[in-house]
Amino acid sequence: MAALQLVITLAFLAWAQANCPYPNGYFPDASRCDKFLECRDGVAEEVTCPDGLLVNEKAAAFRYPCDYPNEVDCGKRTEPPASPSYGNCARKWGMFKIGDSCGDFVNCVDGVEHQFKCPEGLAWHPTLWRCEWPDQVPTCDVEAFLGFKCPAVDEYVAATNPVYPHPSDCARYFVCVEGNKPRLQVCGTRTVFDKAIGACGAPENVPACANYYPPEPKETTY
Repeated sequence: MAALQLVITLAFLAWAQANCPYPNGYFPDASRCDKFLECRDGVAEEVTCPDGLLVNEKAAAFRYPCDYPNEVDCGKRTEPPASPSYGNCARKWGMFKIGDSCGDFVNCVDGVEHQFKCPEGLAWHPTLWRCEWPDQVPTCDVEAFLGFKCPAVDEYVAATNPVYPHPSDCARYFVCVEGNKPRLQVCGTRTVFDKAIGACGAPENVPACANYYPPEPKETTY
């Protein structure tokens, strides 16, 4: 029995040494995008990335190679099949859109979800894994998400990226990129959108918004 174990061990060591291009390093599998060889002193170990991560060939030359899919080009290597979901987590590791709002997503860390919202007016992009203008996110119904539709204009006005006041909020407005792609903008501190100048300005110059902000407290002198 001991002799058989020795034979198996020697065979494994021979396989490991034969499969290491160099004595130490990480070497991506030629067919699977989630697998790689880790070689230490010429001994190879087959490793599979945690669920949701893939092997980044560019990173493998100098560090642990498992990265998020948006940072990896698998090329001809096949991606792993879908795994069981974990609540709102499609995989144990990754970031995924949730709910009906374009701006809500979760960051999943080993199957534990952490919920986030994009900054106001931005939407979560499901493949780039970042917040973008909603018109740049194919899965987002922009008009429903923002509650605004750009008025129809001719091509000359459209080329100027016209601006429009928010229908219910003095401190917000919309830029209609190319005339038909609404993007929400927020005015700076204690300013409101002034339609007359097409930009944010002092509330006292916009009668309907003059009292939008509460009065600033007066400094008390002693």
